[in-house]
Amino acid sequence: MCTCFQFLYVASLVTTISDVFPNTLRKPGRHEVLVLIIVLICFLFGLLLVTEGGFNVFNMIRMHGISGAGLMFIACFETITIGWIYGADRFYDNIEDMIGYQPFPVIKYCWLFVTPLFCVVLIIYSLAMPWIYPGLWITKTAALLMLAPILCIPVFVLVPISKDQLDFTTPASDLKQARPYKPRLSLCKRVILGGRKPDSKQADEEKPAAESTSGV
Repeated sequence: MCTCFQFLYVASLVTTISDVFPNTLRKPGRHEVLVLIIVLICFLFGLLLVTEGGFNVFNMIRMHGISGAGLMFIACFETITIGWIYGADRFYDNIEDMIGYQPFPVIKYCWLFVTPLFCVVLIIYSLAMPWIYPGLWITKTAALLMLAPILCIPVFVLVPISKDQLDFTTPASDLKQARPYKPRLSLCKRVILGGRKPDSKQADEEKPAAESTSGV
């Protein structure tokens, strides 16, 4: 089971890096070299776990590196972004366009309320637990492991905002929108986030079509 997870983690990391640099890494032989480099780096870091204090290092990584408050913060931020910024109703339309039907309606309220609240409770519980480590350096390293993935979120948010603030919440041009002018989020028949407004050119094109349809 552990071997399967190791293959999964390495494959996910290799795929992510290859997607970021497709022109460089998607060439014959580059994929194998990238896998070799990642495996060697992981092997060298893994040697720390077989030392005398390896259990403390392992416990630090387990509690603050791949789980705990950092992971819950990422999950909370993702659901808030999907539900309250991008729009839960718009995301429902994207899913319907991909699979042919809308998911169970309760999922919308999980995005909006249940999951963020659950993540906040777990974050508070994780931060309230005492950090008992034998040295100050390992405590600082644990805090750095927890903050590293969290700090990536505001950085990658501020960069596109600084480039184009108006189109930050606008879907990409190659992402098909089945109902582009429908409200992005509505609760209890009240519009919370409005949809995209048609420009004057699109309105002029749709008006003759509507008149011809009414005439028939």
